[in-house]
Amino acid sequence: MSSTDIHPCLTCGVCCQNYRVEFSVYELRSMGGTVPDELAHEAGSNRARMNGTQYRPVRCAALGPLPVVGADCVGCTIYDSRPRPCRDFPFASYGCHDTRAQFGLPPLEEAEVQHWQEAA
Repeated sequence: MSSTDIHPCLTCGVCCQNYRVEFSVYELRSMGGTVPDELAHEAGSNRARMNGTQYRPVRCAALGPLPVVGADCVGCTIYDSRPRPCRDFPFASYGCHDTRAQFGLPPLEEAEVQHWQEAA
């Protein structure tokens, strides 16, 4: 597998180390949703929050190594079950580029962004 075959998010993960992830309790498995209950906690009336995102430094409890994808790959270990805010976070957006810069990562190359947007 070449580096162009691996989505940039799978070698980054900085959004998972920068943002609070709060969502409806109805996204929890115990409430009929998909997010594992053990990775979240109550955050107020009908709200849940991913563990690890309530204080700085942020590190979402679902962020981890993805050895099946590649030796240096990190990402969401519950990707298919992730909450709505994570599903809605736009790849290659201002928030993405700004967060990458905060962590000392270069901006994504335009060709790389275009490749993955076309693949989606």
